[in-house]
Amino acid sequence: MLTLKRIYLYSVLGIALTVMLLGLTDIVRIAFDRIGDAMAARSYLGDDMRGELSWALALVIVAVPLFAVHLLLVRRTLQGPAAAAADERACASRATYFFLVLVATAAVAGVRLFELTDGLINLAFGERAWGLAGSAAGSVVVGGAWAAHVWARRRDLRAAPAHTAGDWLTRGYLYGALFVTALLAAIGAGNVLTVLARRLLELRPAWERADWWQDEIGWALALTIVASAAWAVHWLFGARLLRADPPMGSAHRESRTRSGYFLAVVLAAAALSLLFVSMGLRNVFAELAGIWRPSEGSRLIEEVGGPLLLALPFLAAWWWHLRRAGAEALAFGGPARALATRRAGRLTVAFVGLGGLAIGLTWELQALLDALGSGGQETLFSTDEVSDVTVSATAGALVGLAMWLPAWVLSQRDRARDLVAAATATARRAYLFLVSGLAVVALMIALAFVIYQGTR
Repeated sequence: MLTLKRIYLYSVLGIALTVMLLGLTDIVRIAFDRIGDAMAARSYLGDDMRGELSWALALVIVAVPLFAVHLLLVRRTLQGPAAAAADERACASRATYFFLVLVATAAVAGVRLFELTDGLINLAFGERAWGLAGSAAGSVVVGGAWAAHVWARRRDLRAAPAHTAGDWLTRGYLYGALFVTALLAAIGAGNVLTVLARRLLELRPAWERADWWQDEIGWALALTIVASAAWAVHWLFGARLLRADPPMGSAHRESRTRSGYFLAVVLAAAALSLLFVSMGLRNVFAELAGIWRPSEGSRLIEEVGGPLLLALPFLAAWWWHLRRAGAEALAFGGPARALATRRAGRLTVAFVGLGGLAIGLTWELQALLDALGSGGQETLFSTDEVSDVTVSATAGALVGLAMWLPAWVLSQRDRARDLVAAATATARRAYLFLVSGLAVVALMIALAFVIYQGTR
């Protein structure tokens, strides 16, 4: 019965909160529009705005009392006996409510902050910005809701640490947000570097305006600022949990979610680094082979340097997270845990590099077979595509080899120093089983295709 009551209370709270935020956002947006009209000496309030205001007020009038009543019912339990309050703070329904609300409000507020920052940057460049009132309203209202729920969940974690130490949903939100914002910040920073480099070197087609870079750098700079700020806020929150007293601090330090975050960033950043560096190297090979073709008036230095600049933030993210994970493991778990953490990071990079190497060699072999002909059978690549595929595959294979070989050599050195520890390490066994499994699956598909072609 208590579980059903909690599901009811937190479900209604979530629905009422959504309706309330929709209404409040529209009210604040209309207020910002009116302030803008007053500053521009415009006082006309159209029928459309009157209708929007009426609807927003209706949503707020209906949702606020409903939200307040159910919130009071929840708070009554939190203010009761200590055991009942601790149980309420740690219940699955409450954790799920906070997880869903934090994910939704963080996503909406992040998008609105990005739009607002992009518009303000455009204004700074003397350009017209549209929809600033809506972006500002969403940032204030939804961002305020996010901050209020973060504060409330922090109170739960402090008030009942023994019960909430195992709250994996809160950790899932925290490290999911860190992962997404880290990648978005790297994407934005890479594009900022690319635009600035083109601007300094005056690399632009003749038909572009002299202020072309202002249009392109606005969104990249806005994305970098918003994503970096969001990452920093979540990182500081995670750092406080990390330093908390037991059982909260110890549970957080031993959390697989935090370890998974570090490995996920290393995996994604390494994969994107491989992609961008391969793109730049591919254009070098294409020029050497005499098949490079400019796109939209670009120059070779753009096609080579651009992808390399895009890769730089991902390389930095990959390096920093590897170092940080090893430092934390050494500080909280000692040398043995630090070695295991470094091993896992190296093998993650080795896995990405081996994937690039295998895919590149496969496409090279396919292009070679297509160039030689296949006895009248249809080929995967046309004659015109073989050269392009060959240079792209060669670039990918070389970059993959450059990533895989050092990581694998270091892993083998660890194995030579302590054979038993390396052979039984979870990271090494996972790497070998994963590579073997993927190789078997790929071989099975390839053999099935060969048999299919032969029986035709």
